[in-house]
Amino acid sequence: MTDLGVPSFGLHPLHGRHEPTTHNPPRRPRSARRTTSIDMTRSDGSLDPVHLSGAARDVWTESDGSATPLATSGLSATIELIARVVRRVEVTPPVDAVSLLCGAPAMSGFRAAADEVAPWLRATRDLRYTLLDDVPVATLISGHALSASGVLEDVATSGYLPVADQCAGFATGGLLMNSFEAGDPVVVTGPEAPDLDHDDDPDAWHPMAELPRHGMRRLRRIDVFDAVDGSIGIDAMFRDTYVRADGVETIIHEYTLDVAVDPETAVILDSRAIPRVLPWQECPGAVASAERIEGMTLSELHFRVRQELSGTSTCTHLNDLLRSVADAGALIGVLQKA
Repeated sequence: MTDLGVPSFGLHPLHGRHEPTTHNPPRRPRSARRTTSIDMTRSDGSLDPVHLSGAARDVWTESDGSATPLATSGLSATIELIARVVRRVEVTPPVDAVSLLCGAPAMSGFRAAADEVAPWLRATRDLRYTLLDDVPVATLISGHALSASGVLEDVATSGYLPVADQCAGFATGGLLMNSFEAGDPVVVTGPEAPDLDHDDDPDAWHPMAELPRHGMRRLRRIDVFDAVDGSIGIDAMFRDTYVRADGVETIIHEYTLDVAVDPETAVILDSRAIPRVLPWQECPGAVASAERIEGMTLSELHFRVRQELSGTSTCTHLNDLLRSVADAGALIGVLQKA
């Protein structure tokens, strides 16, 4: 196995696109921005549990460029990775019903459980729901730190094989699946992550702590604004990162997304994704699937993306970004009131 926990830190020959964003877009006058982060950490050398720490903020940008915070939220959870079970979960501001998610599955079934115990959070696209919605994918990608740091030892002899054809990267007959079947450990390697939360604009992101070595983070940003053609413009992105043993933060996945929405009907008029960093050579085959949400309404995205976008023409992580566009519904309300 190529141990990414110690030097050298070479790139895997099958790696995908490495063109990360290097800066934040300026906050537009009279626009709303939502940023969220989920950190995934565990004790040194430990498989379980995974600790999730989330933060989120909505901010309004005035005509003069000044920022007015609208809301903040947080999440703290403990996940047993092997059993894929939630052992503890809390949100701030507190919601008593969220404690009922203890014992719920951490991946498949978690979102349905969250809808059942606190349905109003999704209905209003509350910041706390945005954080809860990322628990399954944070649990999933947290496993990367184990293979990259060497905790899992030899992946080639572990018996693990990805589910074929679940996404573009895992297409049957592709380089990735062939490598797994041949016993190649195929550990994702990524480029160094340009810093997004310490640029010239102190209000670009909510405050975030420094990630420890072998820690991971999922960042999300969504800007909502009045476009010049009369539509509502949405500029969104997400990034997954991992901190190597040498302290360098590297990117595993990153997409940006541009969407136009009809302000009267909330129908998506246009949707274009740009792959920035992808783990494998086959992954860009999913990019065009972003156009398939055109004609959907914002309120439909949560369920229709999950039901209609699957298989080798899609990407699990791009689908999560497409579903997150539904958060624009809450921010459009802020825009219209202003």
